[in-house]
Amino acid sequence: MNLIEVLMAAGLFLGSSAASMLVWSRATAVLVADSERLRRLDDLEAELQAGEARLRDPTQFFASPTADCSDQALRLVAVLDNQPPPLGVVRQIVLPEGTKPMLVRLSAGDVERVRAYNPAAFGGCGTRPEDEQGGG
Repeated sequence: MNLIEVLMAAGLFLGSSAASMLVWSRATAVLVADSERLRRLDDLEAELQAGEARLRDPTQFFASPTADCSDQALRLVAVLDNQPPPLGVVRQIVLPEGTKPMLVRLSAGDVERVRAYNPAAFGGCGTRPEDEQGGG
């Protein structure tokens, strides 16, 4: 084997090794990014579960069964606002008008989770006294 053949073989070996390392590097970067994204999704889901547990806590002060559901929604927002979200998580609560459920939107980086909560599901909503008497 002469010197040119050895240099050509070394060049091919180095080129294929560099290409292989690039492929492995990119595959590892994708796996790390996916792992981080899944961790953020798990954090958001855990925060949603913790928030729902706080809303279902029987020791929370809720309105009487004759309260308006909009009052109950404000109480639920106060319960959620009482506990700030974990570091890196942004919580946004949307209270639509009428009887539509409130939306709790959590985001962390490029991932987002949205959950709708109907205030009536947590108790404290009912008919108003004037409705029971015939709409006074």
